[in-house]
Amino acid sequence: MNVIKRVGITMAIVSVIFSLVLIASMLLSESKDPDSIDMDREGQKIGGVYLRYQNQVYASVPSNGYYLIKEADVNSFRLLDDSYRNRQFGVDKNHAYCGNLIVKDFNPSTAKAIGNDYFSDGKQTCYCAFMSVNNKALSMVSELSQRMRYGFGIGDKPQTYIYPLSKLEAGTTPYSAILKTEVATDGTLSYYEGQILPKANPERLRQIPKKYNDGDIRESEHYLADGQHVYYENTMLPLKDHPDLYAIVIDAQNQENYLIDPKQGMVYVNDIAFEKQYSPYQVLSLNGGHTYHALFLSKDGIFYFDTKKKKVLRIDDNPFNSGKFTEIAPLIFSDGQQILYTQTEEAWGNNKSPGLKSRSTNIYRLDEPGTGTWEKIGMVNNTSGSVWKKGATYYYFDQLGDTQLIGETIYRITDQATVNELLSPEIRTDDIRNLVRTDHMAKVKSTELLSAKTSYSSAYGWFIWIPIFLVAGIQLLLWMLRKLGVNPKPFSIKNQRLKVNSLWARSYALSDIDTVVFSIESAIRQAGYSGRFQIQTKDGKRSRKYMFATQVRLSADTKQELELYITDLQNILKQHRINSTIHNGL
Repeated sequence: MNVIKRVGITMAIVSVIFSLVLIASMLLSESKDPDSIDMDREGQKIGGVYLRYQNQVYASVPSNGYYLIKEADVNSFRLLDDSYRNRQFGVDKNHAYCGNLIVKDFNPSTAKAIGNDYFSDGKQTCYCAFMSVNNKALSMVSELSQRMRYGFGIGDKPQTYIYPLSKLEAGTTPYSAILKTEVATDGTLSYYEGQILPKANPERLRQIPKKYNDGDIRESEHYLADGQHVYYENTMLPLKDHPDLYAIVIDAQNQENYLIDPKQGMVYVNDIAFEKQYSPYQVLSLNGGHTYHALFLSKDGIFYFDTKKKKVLRIDDNPFNSGKFTEIAPLIFSDGQQILYTQTEEAWGNNKSPGLKSRSTNIYRLDEPGTGTWEKIGMVNNTSGSVWKKGATYYYFDQLGDTQLIGETIYRITDQATVNELLSPEIRTDDIRNLVRTDHMAKVKSTELLSAKTSYSSAYGWFIWIPIFLVAGIQLLLWMLRKLGVNPKPFSIKNQRLKVNSLWARSYALSDIDTVVFSIESAIRQAGYSGRFQIQTKDGKRSRKYMFATQVRLSADTKQELELYITDLQNILKQHRINSTIHNGL
């Protein structure tokens, strides 16, 4: 039993000490960095992301502040090139630097930028991205360990964000940047963002065109082809290059990239292919004002990419199969008989489980009464929306979207004055919002036909449970200590001295003590009572009042428990011939 008791006590003590050390190191690590405001105000700009402050060189790494470059030579440090995309690459007389990291075996005296975030010293070539990213190589355990060491001054600041850095394979031919994206080649090997493009033919390498909803065509930064192979960044896709390939951009959605193969009727989201068996696919719309998902139509359903599950999902129904629909306004479709349109929806949690729970793109059928054909009356501020009429009723078809706080895709206009205001060239977005708030534009009658939904597990919910788990853990620890018989007295007597067991520990020679005064007082911020004791010495001095409890627990004691406990403490003092008394502190 003694062994079990010792092990239990040791585990409890180690747990408490580790928790205290962890908390202290986290607080210290947050306070160790120089104040960024002082650095920006008092520091000397070197150029790009670099700053000279208090005779040291720092590099700004977005998302994690400034990093000290210990190895940098302050006097010779400079930005290699003043181009914006080269702002993250510096040199001094000894080294070259990508952000705050040394580029090993790189000659700073011959270093130069060759374009597309690539740099060369004439012998070696490296890629140093101009944007910082999360350091995926740093695990949570490693980051925690490094933060602890950094907090106590025995380690460097953890590199949670970095400017990606990689070396290219050296050859006899120098590398050069090609295309208008992060590609470089030596004529044999080709790299994208510092990683090899497998089997790529650099002489025929091209950026696949990408189409926008306004008809604009640009070059894709992510999809490449060389006449034979097709790539998403560094990944070779399972299709052969041909001139009809194109990428698409869904307006107001910047999360995913899509490639269309019209010959095969196939779609690729990033490097993931839609299922071949359901092809051909057709994108519903390139407009994104009232969608959270890019929707693709097939005779077998509607398909969309779930960003949380990282997979393409299928909805069996496809209401667009029932007729020949055309997009008469952004995200509003008509077959001459009925109107279908998309609209977004968000679900949020409650106080017990806060945060975003899901986002949905819903397809509705307009069920407004009335006869006649749809007639477009005019545009609202060129691109904000449009006014339409069916029979005697006017409608507003919105193009601003939910990001502009316009929640509905279609509104019924309630009066002629609102029609006139919407068609006025002076109409502003705030005016449109105000018309919605004041019910001059009303919600329409509709039926939801289907929903593309992405669910989220809210991280905010854990913040509610953290204090609960913390209190429960402390309660469990205290219960274990009580079961193991660990219940330290407020003082101990040894070698003719009384030692106070508290954060303000102090010991007194028994010969100097005149009286120990006990009292019982109401507990602070909870029902119950707490004990106090004060030591009066023979020279007339008094100690501070030390607090104590009958047990190691979170709840306060009762008055009766404290009275019995004080009696036991007085008996201990009496054995050592120390006077004591109880003072009514209530």
